[in-house]
Amino acid sequence: MKVSELYLVVRAIARVLADSERTDEIHVVEEVTSRPIFRRWLETRSAELQDLMERRPELASDRVDYDALRELPETTLGGAYIKHLDQNGLSADSQATQTRYCDDPEISYLVRRFRQTHDVWHTLTGLGVQGHEEVIIHAFSMGQLNLPVSYLVVVFGTLKHIVLEKRWPALQKGLRQAYDAGKNASALIPVIWEDHWNEPLDEVRLKFGVRPCNPEFVTA
Repeated sequence: MKVSELYLVVRAIARVLADSERTDEIHVVEEVTSRPIFRRWLETRSAELQDLMERRPELASDRVDYDALRELPETTLGGAYIKHLDQNGLSADSQATQTRYCDDPEISYLVRRFRQTHDVWHTLTGLGVQGHEEVIIHAFSMGQLNLPVSYLVVVFGTLKHIVLEKRWPALQKGLRQAYDAGKNASALIPVIWEDHWNEPLDEVRLKFGVRPCNPEFVTA
């Protein structure tokens, strides 16, 4: 990592600690620190990853019919996903922004796909968007990908949103449960979720080995 990039990462961390909603700064850390890991994924790409790279799906409003998802039962993946977005005032377009620090187009796409599917992972794990829940979803991401950004979010976010907020069940059991769930699940980055919108959420979880987080370890 170049000195200039290290400065960007340190500055971004400081800004996120001051304001947890600065997702633009989290994106900076993602882009700068995740390139080596995604490069290795590309070098040893599976058939599923190859299919993803050939099709290049995007979870953006010009590529996905979100109104059609709103017509699906909430028990389906698509219905549960759009409910998660709508209830929390989220838009997939905000996660589909172009990268600024990835020159390689394939790595750039994987970084953006990771961002775009972040809320799909929220849906699969049953996690909301409060500060401590964002920390827990990054524990899940750690189990999946070992991205440095997830380690940083878990370390600093745990202090701010779990320890200082005295969320002891999340500290004692929730983080570990989420990490184990991510580690034991199938590789989720290559999954083309757009092919599974109509399927029951429970069946999708079973298909990819995703165990939802225990609410008792999250909401307390």
